[in-house]
Amino acid sequence: MRVLLLMPSLTGVGGAERMVDGLSRLLSSEGVEVFEASFDPSGSKRRFENTAAFHALGAVPRLPLPLRPFEYFVAARRLRALKAQLDVDATVSNLWRSDLVSVLSGGRDRKIALCHINIVGNPANRIMLWLRPLVAAVYRRFDRVIGVNETLAWELAELYRLPSDRVGFVDNFVQLPGAVSRLPDDGVKRFVWCGRMSAVKNVAGLLHVWRGFVTRERETQLVLIGDGPERTALERLATQIGLQTGVINDPGAQVVFTGMVEEPAGYLAGARALALSSIAEGLPMVVLEALSLGLPVLAADCPAGGVRAALSGFGSFEPARKLAEPTSSGALLPVPHAGDAHGLELWRAAFTEALHDEKQWGAWRSGALSRAKLFSAERAKEKWFNILGI
Repeated sequence: MRVLLLMPSLTGVGGAERMVDGLSRLLSSEGVEVFEASFDPSGSKRRFENTAAFHALGAVPRLPLPLRPFEYFVAARRLRALKAQLDVDATVSNLWRSDLVSVLSGGRDRKIALCHINIVGNPANRIMLWLRPLVAAVYRRFDRVIGVNETLAWELAELYRLPSDRVGFVDNFVQLPGAVSRLPDDGVKRFVWCGRMSAVKNVAGLLHVWRGFVTRERETQLVLIGDGPERTALERLATQIGLQTGVINDPGAQVVFTGMVEEPAGYLAGARALALSSIAEGLPMVVLEALSLGLPVLAADCPAGGVRAALSGFGSFEPARKLAEPTSSGALLPVPHAGDAHGLELWRAAFTEALHDEKQWGAWRSGALSRAKLFSAERAKEKWFNILGI
């Protein structure tokens, strides 16, 4: 079988890019001929290299809104030509722009949309609510619409009134070898955040949590791994609220902005906990990677339930959370905001527990390794083979 994995871009280091790489490796290891394609400029190098042939279809210029349909038809024409050249049996598109282009490209290939993040309550996807009839019409043309967790699949089916036999889910999975810590051995206890610095990730809320925490705790450091459109504003916010920024080997730095790094796992290994403050998530790859390394996770309980599914096995979330919820591998907490003093204090209490309660921290580490087994590639393989009709 010949399968094409399609993304708007494969040059970044986000969770969707890592998921495409993981799926590519999984299918290739089982004898499937896999190709990857994106709308990156010709000659671009993807971030994650594997054995699948990579095709950069060329950047499509962003046109004024009235001309935007032409932009998608140009992209669809390029994709149609590539599919004919490769004679693919199935195309798995990732993220809305790829989904739309996949449908417009036509062809005999089996079309599967892999949806990574929730729509309802996610400001980044509000256009998919405004244009609900159009989005629904597109998704009804897919052979299958797959969510990265069960709750997301339910949301898509209900929101766009999709036939139940065409909607399903496959939990994200992790293929992560043991990692050696890249953190300095200087006695400083470090908490790590990792992701794309966008408004949805709510790093600002985490900075407000941290400001109150480090006034009580010395020799602690928050390491922020990643880049994105919010980075400059976040660096400015950190300074404005009195946080000392610096480099990772400076014990006096309370917050470190590392930018993008080649191996985030090296920063997760050796940390005290992963902190995830997002207002919306699917099933974050960074959470699964943390669990596989035995790293406790302190996370906001947010739509579409993927974080909760990873930490506790229940796929719904509590939208008006007022209390912390312990899990076997950490804690579920309210989404942190500067004006919510109670929520910020719950986060600080969780940080304090992770920092000082060695017995609880050890139990969380064991629980993390146990939870990680539920998100293995082996468990995902059977579902993907069924979806692809292998």
